Amino acid sequence: MQETNHIPPERLTPEQRRHEVAFLLAQGLVRLRERATAQSEKGRGESAFVLGFASQKSVHTDSINSTNRESK
Repeated sequence: MQETNHIPPERLTPEQRRHEVAFLLAQGLVRLRERATAQSEKGRGESAFVLGFASQKSVHTDSINSTNRESK
């Protein structure tokens, strides 16, 4: 991580000021993404409630396609 620039803004060139602003915005975006990633990983744990059925099984069937009939 880059050190904070302690030079007063009025002593910086316009290019140096633009660079400083871009750097600060980039740091903010990185922090925002890190926080969002940490929160999403935190939410991947055990569920607060238990479902009434196993998650691997299907909850419905299609009885129309399971029979063998000849079309007339």
